Amino acid sequence: MSHEMYENDSAMYYKEKAWHGLGTVVEKAYNPRQALEMAGLDWTVEQSEYLQVHLPNGESVIDHKHRANVRSDTRDILGWVGTRYQPLQNAELAEIAYSLNGSDSVVESCGSLFNGGQVYFLIRGESFDTGNGNDTVERYMLLTNGHDGMLRATAKPTSVRVVCNNTLTMALNQQGQSFGFTHNGDMAMKIQEAKEAMAMFRETGQFFKDAVGVLNYRSVTTESVQKFWTEIYQDMFEEIPMNPENKEEERAKKKAKVTLSTWAETFDSERQVAGDNMWNAFNAVTNWMDHKTRYIGTPEKKAENRMHSNLWGKSEAKKKRVFKAALAAS
Repeated sequence: MSHEMYENDSAMYYKEKAWHGLGTVVEKAYNPRQALEMAGLDWTVEQSEYLQVHLPNGESVIDHKHRANVRSDTRDILGWVGTRYQPLQNAELAEIAYSLNGSDSVVESCGSLFNGGQVYFLIRGESFDTGNGNDTVERYMLLTNGHDGMLRATAKPTSVRVVCNNTLTMALNQQGQSFGFTHNGDMAMKIQEAKEAMAMFRETGQFFKDAVGVLNYRSVTTESVQKFWTEIYQDMFEEIPMNPENKEEERAKKKAKVTLSTWAETFDSERQVAGDNMWNAFNAVTNWMDHKTRYIGTPEKKAENRMHSNLWGKSEAKKKRVFKAALAAS
């Protein structure tokens, strides 16, 4: 099941349903505590005291080094963890979510995966216009937590460009693009630090807004934008042979030409809205990453892989590099 929502998983989405069609769509905006109940996440994680291990010879021994994380309502075993592991409950994750906008915090979506092994909250941030009047950037904060022993608690800002549904991750390395902690040690202190980090994201969000404004007001010419795209392509993919001497180099040049032409077509199609600026040039590249990059598998698996890559994987890392390069371009 490519979307990883199993029999005992549930989710809530504000106004728009998810690509897999599962979960509950609501017309009213809910705060984190309300969303916790609406999404069916109002259960807790309990821990077994010890594990009984059956050996191949038929004997049984007690494993004092591991425990089972057990879901309180379904009694599903969510994961096997060490004795130092301390659960971060779903209600505690919801309380962290309030640190972004206080009592005004609103949930865009939340739910569970792997029968509750992993949970998430997507908190709506402040939207802003890039300066054109027709190009709005919506900002969100993604909170995730694993009860399966595989995923630490993490807060990560993301952004959606509404005009073309082009998703990018609002993250620069030097700005502390994410915050996370493991499930051991002083959990009360870690939760408090997470709340403080969420508050700091409001300030880094202002940095991102200012950076987008810089790109939006930085005009480009045909020559300068072609130079920017060529440098981006060669930095992220491969050198472009200007004078091919064999079939392999001819293939590489043709591939580059097709890609750069695609970026140019997207740039031209958005000119009336976004204008001849570096913001448009940047989005021409990231739009291609979101929608043109090939993924293998069924349509559902492709959608899942694309979403994962945009938020956490190679696509996200490349977008960071493009964003930095756009800011640095003369």
